[in-house]
Amino acid sequence: MDVKPERSGWRDAALSLRHREWGVACPAVDIDFLLVEYARNGPVALIEYKNEYAVIPHEQHPSFNAVRVLANNSRIPFYLCRYATDFEWFEVTALNPVGDAKLGARQRQLCERQYVKFLYYLRYQTVPAEIEAKLKFW
Repeated sequence: MDVKPERSGWRDAALSLRHREWGVACPAVDIDFLLVEYARNGPVALIEYKNEYAVIPHEQHPSFNAVRVLANNSRIPFYLCRYATDFEWFEVTALNPVGDAKLGARQRQLCERQYVKFLYYLRYQTVPAEIEAKLKFW
């Protein structure tokens, strides 16, 4: 089995190509846009963001499974968040049980204001007034 070639060309191509030379028994996850959402006391969630036009791998893809293990071992939510290019909506899918519990559902589509409130909820905080005011105008 051959290692898949670099597809997009926008990553650090030299390291990506070199790592592929190390063989199929040495896989790595090149996450497109994984954010560690955190508060003062540490991580509160792992969220993989994908633009509405991006190809979404199956939830059992090895890259998602690797991140899911990290989230489960840390007892924090893991989400896939597809977002509209104009930020009109955010579709949040829970990818682990902690994520299901925090989201209150397996999947939800939220407007930007709801999504920002959700991010603050993950931190056990409320949206500050100055941020709330900005959300009314965006």
